Amino acid sequence: MPARKIIFFLCFILVAAASMPAQISVGKRDSINKKIRSSPDTLKVLILCKLSRLLVGNSPDSALILADSAFKIAERNKYQHGLAQSYANIGSAQNTIGKYDIAIKNFISAAELFEKLKNRTGLSNVLNSIGNAYLGIKNNNKAYEYYLKAYDIANQQPVNENMVAVTSFGIGSILVEQHKSAEAINYFKRAEASFRKQNILNYAAMAVSMIGETYFNDSNYVEAEKNYLQVIPIFREMQDDYGLATSLANMGAIEIERKNYTKASEYYKEALAINFKRNAYANILTNAKALSELMELQNKPADALKYYKTYTQYNDSVLNIERNKAFLDAETKYESEKKEQQLKLKNLELEKSQIQSSQRGKLVYIFAGAMLIFVVLLFFVYKQFSEKKKANVLLTNKNEEIEKQKSIIEEKNKDITDSINYSKHIQQAIIPSTIKVKSTLAESLIFFKPKDIVSGDFYFVERLNNSVYIAAIDCTGHGVPGAMLSVFAYSNIKNIISTGNYRTNPAGILTELCKQFKSNLQSHAIQINDGVDMSICILNEETNKIYYSGAKNNMLHIGKEGLKEYRAERWGVSGANEEKQTVFTNHEIEAKVGEKYFLFTDGFADQFGGPRGKKFKLKQLEELLLSTHDMPFEEQSYMLSKTFIDWKGNLEQIDDVTIIGFGI
Repeated sequence: MPARKIIFFLCFILVAAASMPAQISVGKRDSINKKIRSSPDTLKVLILCKLSRLLVGNSPDSALILADSAFKIAERNKYQHGLAQSYANIGSAQNTIGKYDIAIKNFISAAELFEKLKNRTGLSNVLNSIGNAYLGIKNNNKAYEYYLKAYDIANQQPVNENMVAVTSFGIGSILVEQHKSAEAINYFKRAEASFRKQNILNYAAMAVSMIGETYFNDSNYVEAEKNYLQVIPIFREMQDDYGLATSLANMGAIEIERKNYTKASEYYKEALAINFKRNAYANILTNAKALSELMELQNKPADALKYYKTYTQYNDSVLNIERNKAFLDAETKYESEKKEQQLKLKNLELEKSQIQSSQRGKLVYIFAGAMLIFVVLLFFVYKQFSEKKKANVLLTNKNEEIEKQKSIIEEKNKDITDSINYSKHIQQAIIPSTIKVKSTLAESLIFFKPKDIVSGDFYFVERLNNSVYIAAIDCTGHGVPGAMLSVFAYSNIKNIISTGNYRTNPAGILTELCKQFKSNLQSHAIQINDGVDMSICILNEETNKIYYSGAKNNMLHIGKEGLKEYRAERWGVSGANEEKQTVFTNHEIEAKVGEKYFLFTDGFADQFGGPRGKKFKLKQLEELLLSTHDMPFEEQSYMLSKTFIDWKGNLEQIDDVTIIGFGI
């Protein structure tokens, strides 16, 4: 198996252990100890086993002690389930330490007990752990055997989806090494499906990436590219820098095979930037080396030299750290010995001086005078010290007060931030993920980049019978106020559409939304004049007709004839609208295969950046969409993201950004 695949797979297997806490606070430890002492023996065993599992990733020695304590209590009480769990935890600790043979013996003892107890979940887990241990001693045949056993048990009803996914990864990776690509891909697809059922989207994306890796090893670059392009936007959305950087580098490798060196350079440059942020030395090495070779192939010697220097710098970094440490140790030892010699010399000189002083009586008077001066100086020094001590006490009290106020402010900030983060979860619950959008509209892209933790922008994609409702909505403001208004707007849009009365009338939806704003936000002593700018489409999948209407936000249509813009009304949706401003215009369009339609808010066009710090503007956005419309939606989404990041540079993002593209 290639090294990068092994790393990718082991990172996945160990991710749960890596996320466990490194230590338990003193207060919590005291509480746990108290609970253990007051619990019956069977509960003590379960608590000790749970603690062992929590610590095994970062403190395997402590985990081993806890598991052994649990084993002794379970053995004394003949508690079979506790014995099985204890054997499994002892095996996990030994496996983490690297004592694979001992780990396997304990895992097998646990498996025998779980099988006797008819505990399929426990049995599947320990069989998979035996496979991991055999993988540690490079016995892939035995690892494969136990992965298959764990997989078969996990698939028995009721299916254990988590273990199906984990064991599918192990089986697939070994099959790749055995050059059984088709079988490996089937297992990776099974892992993907299981993770999707559990809504663990970043792991599902890892499975798709492994499928791409398998196709790449078979030189099937078309299928490899398709899989990598599928996961890149997901890794972006999940903010999974490891998965994103790996997939970008893999895309670069594909473009090298195609001799498309310019495009390969773009992928590797972005991967390198992400790995710099991650401080991932090994990945920086491979990215920099690839870029150096690419620049040389493109006859760019200056750039080739620059990236080669980066490669050599990071290649030597570990050696330099060790070498510098050795130099520092030697220098410290030398300085220590030097000071010791100097101290000895000073002591000899002092002894010599004392002997001479005792021999010369006149020096007694000089010494007495010197002592008098010293006493006077000592008095003044003591006085200054006392005053300084008082000042330090006052300063310490003041600092303590400042620290107290700082602690209060930090606590309040934490409470506010926690509340905003929870609001983000609520907002994410109403906004469909890119996965859901793809299941509703196969030919589509979503570029959604909030300015703050929560967003005043949101998008709406929902199927009702044979119609798909698509909308891009920009609420007044951004951050928390915009997010609160977005929840209100989303709820009303969903209720209006659910009546089924507006299947070909998006303008009617906007009119009804104005009424809802007026009746709900204008009926109290304090009137709220805020509202939304939005564009909405209804795609009838039977007639292939699109019905569009907009409030301030236009729609772009790109086809063989070029770009066409459908204009929205000049007013938004608000409860403060006059009667004539509650009327909106419908546009009917005959949708054609290969054509694309885009809805968007003003965040992209209004972003400041570029070489002169100016706005991007709508015209430039139209040109970007027109120049990339022949790309697949996944690649077009990547170009939108890259262009926005490059244009913004180091400047602050000024507004939420939403772009929806779709076709039939």
